Parts: sequence; C-alpha cells; structure tokens
Amino acid sequence: MISPVTEGLVVQAAREWAARKNKSDAAAVANAEETMVALKAKLDAEEYGHALEKLYREYNES
Repeated sequence: MISPVTEGLVVQAAREWAARKNKSDAAAVANAEETMVALKAKLDAEEYGHALEKLYREYNES
C-alpha cells in the first residue's frame, strides 16, 4: 500500500473502482469526497489518516 494515503489517492481509487465496476465516475468521486468530508469532521488527524487508508483499501479490494 502507498503510504501515506492522501485524499487524491482515494479519489483515484474511487475512479478506478468505478471503471472496474462499470459505474459512474462522477458518482464514485462524489461519494468518496462526501465520505472524506464526513470523516474529517469527526476524526482527529491520526484517525483520519487510518480512515483514508481503509477507504483506499476498500476501493482497491472490491
């Protein structure tokens, strides 16, 4: 896994997931961005970093 995982990498992973699943790129990106905004609002920096790693992994493994 790439370390540290950034918001940009999560968006890229969401786009790649959408392409693999034949889903809307725009919807996947919007979903990823909304998720990151919600996580950032409720987690401290360290927890947010771990949450980004998990989100990145989920997009890549599904």
